[in-house]
Amino acid sequence: MALPDPLADFVLIERAVRFGPEDVRKEEERKEEYAAAAAIGAGRWTSVAGASRPTLLGINPVMKPIPVLADPPRPSCLYMLLPADAPFHFRPSPAEIATTHKGILLLRTILNNYILYDVTTNELTAITALPGLRDPPISVPLGSYTAVLVGDDDYVLADIVAPYNEDLSDLALPQANVFTWSKSNAGGEWVQSPVSLPLPAAICGPEHHFHIDMTFSFEGRIFWVDLLQGILLCHLLDEGGPNLDFIPLPLGYTARVHRHRRHTLRVLCERSIACVSGVVKFAAFVGDSETFNGDVLLKTWALSPDFSHWTEDTKALSVSDIVASESFNQMGLPRAMPVCPVLSMTEDGIMYALLNVIDMEPLEQLNEFGQCLGNRLLPKANYIIRFDIRRNKILSYTTPSKDAQLRWMQPTLLGTDFSAYLARELRTKQQVQVEVLEHLLTSL
Repeated sequence: MALPDPLADFVLIERAVRFGPEDVRKEEERKEEYAAAAAIGAGRWTSVAGASRPTLLGINPVMKPIPVLADPPRPSCLYMLLPADAPFHFRPSPAEIATTHKGILLLRTILNNYILYDVTTNELTAITALPGLRDPPISVPLGSYTAVLVGDDDYVLADIVAPYNEDLSDLALPQANVFTWSKSNAGGEWVQSPVSLPLPAAICGPEHHFHIDMTFSFEGRIFWVDLLQGILLCHLLDEGGPNLDFIPLPLGYTARVHRHRRHTLRVLCERSIACVSGVVKFAAFVGDSETFNGDVLLKTWALSPDFSHWTEDTKALSVSDIVASESFNQMGLPRAMPVCPVLSMTEDGIMYALLNVIDMEPLEQLNEFGQCLGNRLLPKANYIIRFDIRRNKILSYTTPSKDAQLRWMQPTLLGTDFSAYLARELRTKQQVQVEVLEHLLTSL
């Protein structure tokens, strides 16, 4: 008796998590929206562990996680369903997926608390915010992306915070603290380890700071990534750890921007780092993307196995050549600058990116001289492409939402292989069911 095809071992999941009451009609709408290509994870109601009163953390005590999975480039998403009889006044704190590692999804709420979702067991765990994040703060996280390490019978969360100097209104870098939380720690408390970060002095303030844009784990190490500077490599499980090293980006591709202007940079939507089949790789669109001329290149680098240096991975490819390719034009895609690249973790040389068609529309409001006060962005179309870098070939594309939206201009998608662990669990259960059924049939 054959088992159904396994779920994709790599998916693009939206960071934003959707909370809402259980509604059978909406469940059917979700299935229709994602059509036959989607596989809806077999979620079930589960009590949230780890906090005596999770509602105080903005977390409902009982939820049903529903991962809605689709083959890339179609986006996947995570629903957290609430019981129909949940108190009307309760509104869960909005959350987004901070990071994933193996079968773990870590959600971070707007209140800086966490929900840890283990897809292999359907367990949900509430975790309190890092200590010291009060107003005014005594410490400040270096980013919004807490890391996860998974062991044989345990998992560990880790984050970096820097002391806040009120007199200077600045972080006291390179001094910092690594906070860890472990499932095996019965107390459920964060453990603090003071460290001195091995960062260049130029990005320790006051104008420039190391900032965590993304994080991932590989072979027991944590990679905290600043897409403008480099990687802070943490050997968390080493004896006497945590031990840290700094890996700068390839020579000539770092950028120093004042910490107050950093969030305005377009370049943050033009770079990505990921572990691809056991090799850490960096992809970047290089050049003046505003003018969209032939000088914009897609370049990739691979980090050496000892994490000491970068080498160019694929031949530099002009964006003009990408949009002029036969596959690009056969699919009728718009001549738009690709943004928000995501490297496939399981297929070397495969990258996903967004194409956005945006118009400018004058604001209706005028100043006292009858002049327009500016323009607003008007989304016309969004596409997600699956691209073979080495062959300069668009393999497939999709429209991520029914209506064009501005949110696709930002890095809202996260590449993850958690679906492989969910698939493994589902297939194990299916195999048991098949074996039981076959035994019953042969007993007749």
